[in-house]
Amino acid sequence: MQVKQMEDKLTKLRQGITLVSPEQRQVVEKMYMEMMNQWRRRKRMFKDVWSAITENSPKNPNEFKEELGLEYDEDCGVSLQSFDELGQGVNKRAKRK
Repeated sequence: MQVKQMEDKLTKLRQGITLVSPEQRQVVEKMYMEMMNQWRRRKRMFKDVWSAITENSPKNPNEFKEELGLEYDEDCGVSLQSFDELGQGVNKRAKRK
């Protein structure tokens, strides 16, 4: 039963039939952009607070970061820029409409 459903779906994909409605796509794109904005905002807030904390600290900021167990996105191999580039297609489509 499951194999049959997946074969039907694969056949539709090969024929170029759209499986996601434009309305569903817009909802997902809007949610994606909201989440990216939240990520950007929170990252900026953290950097502002972190700068204020480490500004007059005698400790090396990197050592202090390690001591506290903090990791930046980049430390984990994640880049806001790379995800932001994914959203560029979303922005271009939104502007065309």
